Order: sequence, then C-alpha cells, then structure tokens
Amino acid sequence: MTELQTLFFLGKGGTGKSTTSALLSLVLMEKGKKILLASFDDAHNQSDIFQTDFSDKACTLGPCLEVLQIDRDKEIKQYLKKTAQNVKNSYAYLTAFNLDNYFDILKFSPGMEEYALVTAFMNLQTRYKGYDYLIIDMPPTALSLRFFNLPALSLIWIDQLEKLRMEIYKRKEIISKIKFAGKEFERDKVLSRIREIKSDYQALKDIFEDPQRSKFFVVFNQDVLSVAETRRILDQLNSLNIEVKELICNDRMQEEPKEKNIENEFSPIPIQHIPYSPSSLIGMSALKYHISSFNLTFDEIFKKPIIKASDI
Repeated sequence: MTELQTLFFLGKGGTGKSTTSALLSLVLMEKGKKILLASFDDAHNQSDIFQTDFSDKACTLGPCLEVLQIDRDKEIKQYLKKTAQNVKNSYAYLTAFNLDNYFDILKFSPGMEEYALVTAFMNLQTRYKGYDYLIIDMPPTALSLRFFNLPALSLIWIDQLEKLRMEIYKRKEIISKIKFAGKEFERDKVLSRIREIKSDYQALKDIFEDPQRSKFFVVFNQDVLSVAETRRILDQLNSLNIEVKELICNDRMQEEPKEKNIENEFSPIPIQHIPYSPSSLIGMSALKYHISSFNLTFDEIFKKPIIKASDI
C-alpha cells in the first residue's frame, strides 16, 4: 500500500493558494491518484471554486477525488468534549464536585483553534491512510504557523509537566506502579495521559518534518507584501525544521507591478509559475481548461529534489 503523502498549501490571503491546490487536485485526479482535498480555511474558498457546498463529510467530485470543508467550530466542540471526558476519567475521585461548570471556560483558552485543527488533521491521517494524497488548503498565515508550531511548543510544555508529575511522586512518596500476576500496570492515570499526549505530539512533529510524508508549498504573487510574507513563512518553517518543497508564483494580474529577481530572492528553492488567466477560474470546466491550455502538469513538484529552507 502506498503511504499517504500530505501536501500543505500556505500563503498570504488572496494569493491563490485555494485555486492552486484545486488545480493540483485535478491534475493528480487525471493521473489516477486517489486524493482528498481538505479546506482548513473558514473562508470556504473551495466551495466557491468548485461551485459546490462542501461540509465536513467528503463530497466526491471525480473518479478518485473527494473534497471536504473542516468545520472549525464543530472540531472545537468535539475537542472540548473529549478533553472534558479525559479529565473526568483521570479525576474520577472528584465526582462530588460539579466539574461540568468549569469546562465551558476551556473554549476561551488560547490556542483552541490550532488544537482543534490538529485533532482534525490527525483524524484525516487515520481515516484516509489508504489514499495517495491528502491536500490541505491552509487558513491565513498566522493561524497556519501556529498550527505547525503547536507540536514543538506542546512537547516543551509536556516535558515540564511530566517532570513536575514525577517530582510530586517523590515528594508524596506515591508508588506509580503495582504488580499483578507478574505484570506491571500504570496506576497514575494523569501520568499515563501525559505520556499519551506526548507520544501523539511527537508523532505529529515527525509527520511535519518527514519530507517523504509531508510537502510544503508556499503560494505567492509578485508584489512587495506577498513576497515579504512569503519570506516570513519560510523563516518560520525553517525554525521548525520543516522543509519547503517548492514555491508557487501565481500570476493573478496581467499588468500588476512585479517584484524583480524573484528567482534570486528565494534561490535555491525552485519556483513553479501558474500563468495568468483572463477568465475567472470558477467551476470544474474552467479549471480543467486552464490546466489543458497551459499544460499544467506540476511534474516539477515531484521530480526536483527537496530543498531545505535553511539552505537559502
């Protein structure tokens, strides 16, 4: 079975990352690849592009292409529900207290959006592991970068939490394990949960950092603001040890002012150009016509070697 590859599309708002990810999805569909295109952006751009109302239930658009729209609010509610249940299971001895009244405040916790998206992403990884490609149309830059930073940041926090729990063991002389029938069972549910979370975030971090499992594409336009934000994205990904496969320059306007020496600006990362379209790329037929008119194969994306942003 082919291992699922995840293709992330990032970029400044309005650069065309949704259109680009849609175009690539159709190209891969024509190659017979099995694809799920998932929009993590609340703007619902994929619904506009394909003229179809997408939900969190996958919609089939072709022989091997499915599209869905992540419902962030729903994901947050499910994440809170699961978190509340885990807390109740770990602190069952506090059932005399009405803990439910305290869980509502969690929805206002900083980072809730990225935690919900991470949960959604991991569920997709499991549900569609038999597919060839999982294509993610990412939300605006700030939320996207917090999403990718979450595993590393959480692991730092969880490491300290684990150390604190072990220190509590020492101070209170709690026996963490008991032996029964020659086997050891973890007695401390809190520590077990901490280690489970730690394992989950390490697995997620490994997915992001493994170029065989994840590829990152930053879509930009040749204007000053877009180029500057692309540079910030590359710098942030580099700090997270995440490799950038290729940049995609989307020519939105025929006569727009363009930054010069783009290839030198981002060298040695290769740049794929999406030609300007005089007509709106809305609807399946318009997308396919644009692909055929300019022979968009995206072959360069999968043939050229992966280059680290740190090599810039």
